[in-house]
Amino acid sequence: MAHRKRNIEAIIHKFLINSATTEEIEFLTEWVKDNKPKFAAQVELHHLISGTLSKERALELKKELLENFETKQGSQKRLIASPIFRYAAIFLLLIAVGLFYVLNKENDEILQQNEVTITLGDGTNKEVAETDSPKMVSRSTAYVAEQKGNTIVYKKVGAIDQEPETLVYNTLYVPYGKKFLVVLSDSTKIHLNSGSSLTYPVIFPNKGPRNVMLRGEGYFEVESDSLRPFYVNTKFLAAEVLGTEFNVSAYEDDQQTRIVLVEGSLNVNKGNSGKVETVQLKPRQMASYSYRENVLTSKNVDISGHVAWKDGVLLFKNEDFYQITKKLERHFNINIDIDEDTIGKERYTGRFETETIEEVLNAFQRIKKFDYAVNNDKIQIINPK
Repeated sequence: MAHRKRNIEAIIHKFLINSATTEEIEFLTEWVKDNKPKFAAQVELHHLISGTLSKERALELKKELLENFETKQGSQKRLIASPIFRYAAIFLLLIAVGLFYVLNKENDEILQQNEVTITLGDGTNKEVAETDSPKMVSRSTAYVAEQKGNTIVYKKVGAIDQEPETLVYNTLYVPYGKKFLVVLSDSTKIHLNSGSSLTYPVIFPNKGPRNVMLRGEGYFEVESDSLRPFYVNTKFLAAEVLGTEFNVSAYEDDQQTRIVLVEGSLNVNKGNSGKVETVQLKPRQMASYSYRENVLTSKNVDISGHVAWKDGVLLFKNEDFYQITKKLERHFNINIDIDEDTIGKERYTGRFETETIEEVLNAFQRIKKFDYAVNNDKIQIINPK
């Protein structure tokens, strides 16, 4: 029974990120008939951990979904009688309450704090202040989570082969100006960049997929496990690996999701109208998905510019100033406005480690003239007088 439960959780997750196969949708449609409250709870959990909805709205959605199941029960039976609608019945039920609309609704309020915070499995929010001495973040009879400095380490306790009764998720939020390292219960290391959040189980199941959800940017060092593939899920793409190192950048204001493979191999999956498009990457290749064009591509790249951030380095290689200022905003926790497109489209190359924001801008000024004005945490970039 436990194995079946893990399978259905994985299928529900794939369905909610638009990557389930027709066969999995058929199975899910049949399962939902006798498990409506469980399905609604999984929908609620998905939105909470992916950051697409507030807790209050997720609860409302769960209630609406359950009510919709009851009111649509008769029409559902008629729809499933038709072979065409049999596989789509569950989609129609969800569309009736506007689920796919809210799936794409942006909600960046969770990242508008100044300190690293963590949301525990019971919904409790805690500030994670950096400390030189180890301290307990959370614990149960099955795991412990301990923090030291800018690192949290999760460790499974008790019997190694003991299966968790349910998957308990934590979510770590890293604001602008901060970086953080999470070591998961399987020893996978995840470096989180500024303005990012990661949702993950405190303990992974002994068999089946290891799923985490990312908003923003993370560098992953995944522990190899042939029985438990590792999935990094973003709003539009999912990276599937067994054990490897790679970088995922999925900031919504970048208009692109980029996955760069450092070593090993991985598959990048994109769901599209029930179909799954897959790109397999080799080391030093990047998969890129354009939000505007809805296109997934891959190419060879110099990986240094994509992964230097995890070592505290700002590395720009022939990047336009608009993209550079986005990275500076996250790194320094400031707002930068550019007055004219001509300045924003200029391209620069540079490497910075310990420089202040003023020193970085002064270095760029020597390449292409512009002026800037600083007002607290806001910087205005203007044409030279």
